[in-house]
Amino acid sequence: MVGAITAAVLIFNTSYFYNIDIPPFSLDSFLLWFIIAYFFGHLIQGVANVINGIPLLSYLIREDKTDFNDNEKEILEQAKSYFGLDKQDNNKLWGLCYMLASGKDITGQVQAFNAYYSLYRGWFVVFFLESLFLFGHLTSSFNHPKLYLLLLSIFLAIIFYRRAKRFWKYTRDKVLETFVVVKTLKL
Repeated sequence: MVGAITAAVLIFNTSYFYNIDIPPFSLDSFLLWFIIAYFFGHLIQGVANVINGIPLLSYLIREDKTDFNDNEKEILEQAKSYFGLDKQDNNKLWGLCYMLASGKDITGQVQAFNAYYSLYRGWFVVFFLESLFLFGHLTSSFNHPKLYLLLLSIFLAIIFYRRAKRFWKYTRDKVLETFVVVKTLKL
């Protein structure tokens, strides 16, 4: 889905701003468009990882696995003793809890929340980059349709940022809750 939205945005940009004709979508070209969308999806997720790795930009995509509140730290302390790893940092313990929760996730909530997080994170990156692109076009030649497109793109970037942040919290909470249930019930 991230790749499909990226392809749609790029097709719109090339035809609207540069008057370049793109081959239309049809059943004959479905496989080609599927491959292109798949590639774009992985490219955008890679860009999101790069953004997360740059300290100046990492506030855009919060995946700080070292910033835990007191309740989460208490659960991670329990994970230290559960896994028998006294010298592990919270980031490593979080990873172990995530793996355990993924394996014991009968309801599928951990995987679903993580999938939604990745989807919204990808769409945020697409519309964040589109906003930068539209801002550049708007500053070179102002017109109202470009302004409306920029405002729409910023709005979508904000909405998807908030959704990504929300599903990251759901993922994080569900992983730690699942760990506690597994540990308590000795599953």
